[in-house]
Amino acid sequence: MDGRKRKAARQRERDMRPRRSRPGRLRRFRSAVASVPQNFFLFLALLVVPRLSRAGELRVARAFGWLSSRRLWRYRRRAETNADLALGAGLPEAARREIARRSFDHTALVATDYFWFRRGGPARFEEFCEVGDDAARRWLDGRGPAFFVTAHLGNWELASRLVASRGRRIWSVFKPFGSGAVSRRMQAFREACGQGVIPRDGAMRGVLRALRAGDCVGMVLDQHTDARDGGVYLDFFGLPAGFSSVVGAVAHKLRIPVYVCAMARDEARDRYVFHALREFTAEETAATAPDDITRGIVASLEAMVRRWPEQWIWSYRRWKRWQPGDDPARFPDYAREDPLAPPFRPDAGRIPSANSPPAVSTASVSPSR
Repeated sequence: MDGRKRKAARQRERDMRPRRSRPGRLRRFRSAVASVPQNFFLFLALLVVPRLSRAGELRVARAFGWLSSRRLWRYRRRAETNADLALGAGLPEAARREIARRSFDHTALVATDYFWFRRGGPARFEEFCEVGDDAARRWLDGRGPAFFVTAHLGNWELASRLVASRGRRIWSVFKPFGSGAVSRRMQAFREACGQGVIPRDGAMRGVLRALRAGDCVGMVLDQHTDARDGGVYLDFFGLPAGFSSVVGAVAHKLRIPVYVCAMARDEARDRYVFHALREFTAEETAATAPDDITRGIVASLEAMVRRWPEQWIWSYRRWKRWQPGDDPARFPDYAREDPLAPPFRPDAGRIPSANSPPAVSTASVSPSR
């Protein structure tokens, strides 16, 4: 047994054990140490960023994006690995590297937007956010329960705010991030924008309660979900990836529509535009198997990333696990086996399509100046 197989066997044994949290004292100590710089930068951002002009905010975001892409070498390498894996057949290496680098600029802008849009009220929001097409307008002006599904692309937080600004009550699942102060500020930002917040623990009850009350639920579905947590492995850029099946299962059971959307940035005009990408009507979700709904969502997410590649977070561990029986050499070096997943079958997660995958948009992928 070679080294890689022994490592996979040890990882499999660890995954089969019950999940245990770290000792409370050690966790509190690490959290306290990490919270010091986080709270300092939070205070600085709250003090400075909302008072900047838009041009000033863009300069700050570009500076932070440039710095993070060079200093956070582990994340930069992961972003380039993912871009090579997903886009290797369609773009030259220089273009893939540029997409990965520019994603850091865009992520930094999303972070500063958290603070910049706290000031100026509805006027500032309406100046920089708009609806892109008639289908999106119909979704926003509709009534009744629905899922709004997107990815960590563009500015997903402003998408929920736009839904709320049109008079639709929308809820989102909140996962604590960073220090306690950072999490509280993020939660307060969502609530101030008219969103309801569902705690991650026991989120399913909150989601069902919101939908049965006639409200909407916003979901970001491009994060990895293990099989033990209800994930299903579906083809994503030619490689199986774990996706949450919650939206498909709940939409099918309650017979509610699913709207796949993107709040992408039009860089030339400096506007965030809400785009309608795919709609599953209530009749379609009722007549479609949950896994097929999830397949359709995943296909739309891939098309979304191909259309706006530099606005997706490429540094995330998207292909985090592989299924038993699959070839580990196909996956990035950060991937591990998911021992509780069903055995790999080449056609099980593939999305049937009469057309080839959409090409990657290169309109905005040019060397930065």
